[in-house]
Amino acid sequence: MYLKFKTVKLHSQSIKLYQMNMYAFLVVSVINLSVGTSSTITEKYYEELIRQRTAEAESYNLPTTNDEFKPGVQSKTTHDYGSYDFVIVGGGSAGSVLATRLSEIDSYKILLLEAGGEEDDFSQIPSMFFHLFFSKMNWGYFSTPQTTCCLGMKNRACAVPRGKALGGSSAINAMMYARGNRYDFDEWVELGNPGWSYEEVLPYFIKSENSQVDGDPDYHGKTGFWNVAYTSPASPLLSKFFNASLQMNQPIVDYNGRKQIGSGRVQFTIKRGKRQSTGKAFLDNARQRRNLEVKSNVLVTKIIIDKTKVAKGVEFVTKHKKFFVKAKKEVIVSAGVVNSPQLLMLSGIGPKDHLKALEIGVVEDLPVGMNLREHALFPGLVYNTNYTLSNRSTEEFVKQYLKGLGTYTRAAGIDGIGFIHTGQGNRAPTIEYLFVPPTGIKTKIVSKAFNYNDNLSNNFLNKLDPQRGVVIHLILLHPKSRGRITLKSNDPLDFPYVDLNMLSEQEDIDTVIEGIEFIRDIFQSDAFKKIDARPLEIPVCKELRKQYREYWECVIRQMTTTIYHPHGTTAMGPDKKTSVVDGDLKVHGIQKLRVVDAGIFPTSPSGHLNAPTVMVAEKIADIIKRKYRFS
Repeated sequence: MYLKFKTVKLHSQSIKLYQMNMYAFLVVSVINLSVGTSSTITEKYYEELIRQRTAEAESYNLPTTNDEFKPGVQSKTTHDYGSYDFVIVGGGSAGSVLATRLSEIDSYKILLLEAGGEEDDFSQIPSMFFHLFFSKMNWGYFSTPQTTCCLGMKNRACAVPRGKALGGSSAINAMMYARGNRYDFDEWVELGNPGWSYEEVLPYFIKSENSQVDGDPDYHGKTGFWNVAYTSPASPLLSKFFNASLQMNQPIVDYNGRKQIGSGRVQFTIKRGKRQSTGKAFLDNARQRRNLEVKSNVLVTKIIIDKTKVAKGVEFVTKHKKFFVKAKKEVIVSAGVVNSPQLLMLSGIGPKDHLKALEIGVVEDLPVGMNLREHALFPGLVYNTNYTLSNRSTEEFVKQYLKGLGTYTRAAGIDGIGFIHTGQGNRAPTIEYLFVPPTGIKTKIVSKAFNYNDNLSNNFLNKLDPQRGVVIHLILLHPKSRGRITLKSNDPLDFPYVDLNMLSEQEDIDTVIEGIEFIRDIFQSDAFKKIDARPLEIPVCKELRKQYREYWECVIRQMTTTIYHPHGTTAMGPDKKTSVVDGDLKVHGIQKLRVVDAGIFPTSPSGHLNAPTVMVAEKIADIIKRKYRFS
């Protein structure tokens, strides 16, 4: 029999009630195993889980500070937490990989510190990734009010979700595995970072991967921890997307293989239809090792650096106590693109004028937080069609999901991907586009995730027909615009300021317009004419419609958001005036301190950030092992 849950009041009620309900439910599941109803019990569990958690997300208010750690920060007593060879700050995409690889050496003693907690059954459902933005798994950052982008968002602020859980942002992202282009990494070498060419980093991409895709030989791994697969079955409209792309001279490619420019099926970091974060894929293989301690739900507040500029360890707090832990070999900061620069600056490493203004003693004057880049996402190419997806219930979606199939296995409904090069030359692509066929799921969570104002929410995205609507998202891959992360104060409880400053360079606008023209031509192809694809009316900038470029520039500035790919805030390079870390990711001027996460990217990859972040962690783990000769 099915035990019905009590209604859970959303987020204001104790989570214990929710956990008790789940526990009772699982007890009934076990009892019913003997009478052959286990599959039904599992289905009902997921149906109720999805209903409750989606309702919670729709009413959830994101935090604005780290006040949950306030008693620990204000504690007058600092407790000794002992010593470790390596202290890794952040158990995210890079930190989980580093902890896993370094703990392969039995003689190393490693402490991994993570501000968030564990993933759960709901976070494993790929289609629910937008809902995870409105949960304790997201730090809850927003940009400062913008003047060149995000103008159609509430408070002119774009959302900047960052993962706060073991697995980090790989625990809440869209799971798309897109490494980038060979020219991206060759450019890193040209900028003075030896060892980072495509030929040198490709083995590390391959090392991590357990590929299930029919990709180009010699470009994919089959024995790594990280599963990469297609969703199944493909949308019936995917063939139309491919046919339209072929009409535009876009070949069908393995975009992680020999050639990137073209279109293809999206490769996801999923396993049997469920999310595979780095926490699941890597860390779960290492957590039972005796030389690795994983401590979650703690906030690192400061790196302790002595007068000779040697990192000695870190201070961290639980929700009630303060601790100091010593690092005998190194402190490795993998707290992410927002939190790593925040921690460095709180520790006296950053722009000296900014630190002095906040009464933080300057240890090393470096451009921390500068060079913030983001892949701008334009979601305004939305079309309704005469194709109709059959109606399906949550129960049917769940049954498919539990078999590793269907809509729930696909993040945001995305099924196809493409890359084009605009402008002169023929090197790395400049635009990425993502094909979203009808999903059959009606939700308002996307508008909330984009932080759209009432006009764009009510009169645009919420008018998309989930049975007939088709979307192609457009992504600017190599922005010229730069933003910045700065501290609000010298208090670690305060969120930092995130100034995206996207589209501040006219060249970025021009490139996006070229991409829009390409996508509009796709929708004019015979393949989409056959399903009568008609654009959804955009409810902004109507007064400019007769002025083509002015109109599209206005629309782009109103509607463009981020694809949640911030990077570059602790950039790698040889010159301490323009970079924060060297080619081995050691912080300039400080001994025994590295930064290892997407903040070190000196330029923007032509893809998504999770795959290259894991590659970086794999490579640095080997560099560290060689340095200490396994001692």
